[in-house]
Amino acid sequence: MKKIKKILESQKENLEVLGKALGISAAVAIFAVVFANVTYNEKPVVKRGFEIPVSSDGKPVAKQEEKVVDLATMMATADFDRGAKVFKKCATCHSVGKGEAAKVGPNLYGVVGRARGATAFSYSDAMKAKGGAWDAESINAFITKPKDYLPGTKMGFAGLKKPQDRADVILYLQKQ
Repeated sequence: MKKIKKILESQKENLEVLGKALGISAAVAIFAVVFANVTYNEKPVVKRGFEIPVSSDGKPVAKQEEKVVDLATMMATADFDRGAKVFKKCATCHSVGKGEAAKVGPNLYGVVGRARGATAFSYSDAMKAKGGAWDAESINAFITKPKDYLPGTKMGFAGLKKPQDRADVILYLQKQ
C-alpha cells in the first residue's frame, strides 16, 4: 500500500498535467462538433413571393370569391346568451343598460332603430354627417369593420369577423 502511495505521489504532477490535457481535448472536441453542425448542416430554403395555384393543365386556378353571408339567415340562428358573451368585447367602451352613462363610446341601450348620433355623446364628424337610423343591416356593416363602413369614425375597434358573432350581438342589442 505504501508503494502505491509513493508511486501516486511521484506521478502527481503527471496526473495533473494529464487531467488538464484531457479537459482541453474534450473542450476542443465539443467545439469542433458544434462548429461543424452549425457550418455544414443544410439551411431551410426560404421561398419568396407567393404560390399561384395551377390546375392539371398548367393554367392558373381562379381565386374563389368569399361567400356573401345573408344577415337574415344568421339572425334566424342568433342567440341572446352568445350575444351577451360576445358583447363583453364591446362593454369595455360601451354601456348597454337603460340610463347608464356613456363610457369611451356611447350607451347602446335602444340603439336598434335609433337615429345615428342621437344620444348625448361627442360623436365624430363622420358619424354626425352619416345621418339615418341604426338598423340590423347597418349595425352589421359597422361592427364588421368600423373604419371601412364609416371612414373618420372615432371607434378604434377592429371589428367582429365572424358573421354569427355579429348576428348574436345584434340580437342582444335588439332585446335591450
